[in-house]
Parts: sequence; C-alpha cells; structure tokens
Amino acid sequence: IALCESTGYKVHICHVSTKGGFEMLRDAKGRGVKVTLETCPHYFTLTEDCLLAKNADFRMNPPLRTESDRLACIEAIKNGTVDAISTDHAPHTAEEKSDFEKAPNGSIGMETSLSVSYTALCKSGEIDFMHLLKLMSTNPAKIANLDAGRLEVGAPADIAVFDKDAEYVIDKNKLHGKSTNCPFDKMKVNGRVLLTVVRGEIVYNFEEE
Repeated sequence: IALCESTGYKVHICHVSTKGGFEMLRDAKGRGVKVTLETCPHYFTLTEDCLLAKNADFRMNPPLRTESDRLACIEAIKNGTVDAISTDHAPHTAEEKSDFEKAPNGSIGMETSLSVSYTALCKSGEIDFMHLLKLMSTNPAKIANLDAGRLEVGAPADIAVFDKDAEYVIDKNKLHGKSTNCPFDKMKVNGRVLLTVVRGEIVYNFEEE
C-alpha cells in the first residue's frame, strides 16, 4: 500500500485473508490509493479449526484464519472493499498431501469456486448474484486488462451456464482435474455449472457425464 501510494502506480493484492488486511485496504481505498484486492472462497467459508483434523487438503498459503477473519472477509465483500474472488488453485498429488506435517501448501478450487461462492454469499443473502458475477468475471477482467467478462457481439464466447437452484454435495473424486486436494469435499452447495463454452466451443457439458 505504501509503495502504491508513494508512486501512484496501480497495485493488486492477492489472497487477502485477515481482518487487519481488509481494514488497511479499505482505508487506503478511502484515501484514493489505486489498490485492488482479491480473496478466495476458502477464506469466507472455512477457518483454522479445519486443521484440527490434520487433513493436509486444508493446508494453504495464506493459511486458513479465525472465525473473526472469516466474518471480516464476508463484510469486506459486502461493503465493496474486495474487488475480485479468485481460487489460488494449487493441485498436488495424493502422495504429496499424505503427510500433514510435510505436505506442501495449496488446494484445488477452480471447479468448485462458483458453487461455493454462490452458496456462501448469495444463497445466504449476503450479496446478490450480480455482485458475485462482478467479483468473479467483469472485475477480474478489468483488473488484468483482459478481453473477457462481457456478453456482447464481438466479444469472446466464454460462457458458463449455471443452474442456481441445483443442490449437490461436492465429491472430490468426481472433479475433472488430476488432483483431489479439495478443501470443500462433502460440502453441500447450491448452484451447478451445466455448460462451459470457451471461445465458442463447448468444453464441458454436465448432461454428458
């Protein structure tokens, strides 16, 4: 924040997870500092208590925080401090994650991010769905200066068809990546991606599974 304020350059802060961090960044934004920030689904749904089970899928960096931090994360999303929701998607093998003490940090979250975020933030009434779409689509595109996050003639046909009423339980063994180090395994969520289109080509169709 200090560098951003002193130079006038834009700075993006990844994976903010603490109450103090959100407060510092909200204060900086209030002073006109050109800073943006993101957080991840695990920081507004899980806490450090998950680590008591000594399951290395819950080991990540930054680590899971306290309940106070989790609630502060949700509040920062609601009041507009948070600009984007990312995943910090970090695949690891089952062998790498087998030893809790020695396992590398990181979890997968790309495939579950929309459902988990929708359930925790929209289904619970914290924010509306359009706010979530900005956090996960249009805002990240603007921050990274990408030709993405828009539905209009001439735009890249990158589209996800999402059934917000569908309810299911996340099963890490039914995800489509090669890794299963998912901290949301067995979590009941609302909202399922039915179709994914990338550059106009269907790359995923739920009905074909």
